[in-house]
Amino acid sequence: MEQDTKDLPALKMWRPDIPLPKAEAPAGFKVRLLRDDEGEDWCRCVLNDMGVNEVSQALFEKQMLSDPNVPKNSIFCVADENDIPVATATAQFKIDLNEAYLHMVGVREDMRGRGLGFVVNAAVINRHRENGRKECYLTTHDWRLPALKQYVRLGFIPVLNHESVRPRWKEILKILGFDSIDCVDENLLYQEKIISL
Repeated sequence: MEQDTKDLPALKMWRPDIPLPKAEAPAGFKVRLLRDDEGEDWCRCVLNDMGVNEVSQALFEKQMLSDPNVPKNSIFCVADENDIPVATATAQFKIDLNEAYLHMVGVREDMRGRGLGFVVNAAVINRHRENGRKECYLTTHDWRLPALKQYVRLGFIPVLNHESVRPRWKEILKILGFDSIDCVDENLLYQEKIISL
C-alpha cells in the first residue's frame, strides 16, 4: 500500500443477511472444529500475525480458550489428508456488543493460495447463521490483500468508521481489480459506493 496505514484504525467490514457463496474444501482437505489440544497447529496457522509469535499450546489456551467472546465449538479449521489443521477461523461473539465476528483467520504459510481461507471463513459464517446471527462483522488491515479479496467474495462490505476508510478502500479496490463496492456507515446505512482509483 502506498500510504502507511499502521497508525490508522483497522478496517471494519460487515456482512448483511445475504446468501453465502458455495464453499467446498479442495480434494484431500476437510472442514471441522478445532480440538482444544490442537493449539500448536492453530498457532502455526496464524504465526507472526495478530500477536502470535510462538507455537505454544499455552498461548492458544490464553488467547482463545480463555476468551469469554469465543464460545465453545466456535474455532474451525481446515485439516489436511493427515487430519492436521492448516487453516483456521473463529466464530467470535462479542458479548458486550451483541455482535457476531469472523475472528483470527489464518492459513499456514505453506498452504496459502489454495482457497482454504475462503472455505473456513464460510464455515464460521454458517455457524453464526445456525445460531441466529444472520449478520457478521470483521476487522482487518490494508496489507492483508488476499484475505480482503476473500472477504469481498463472501459478501462483506466496508464500514465507514473513520475518515481514512474510503480513500484506503479506493486503493485496495484498484489493487484487487474491483471497480467498486457498496459500503455502510456505522449505523449500517448504505452510503455512496466506493469507486476504485
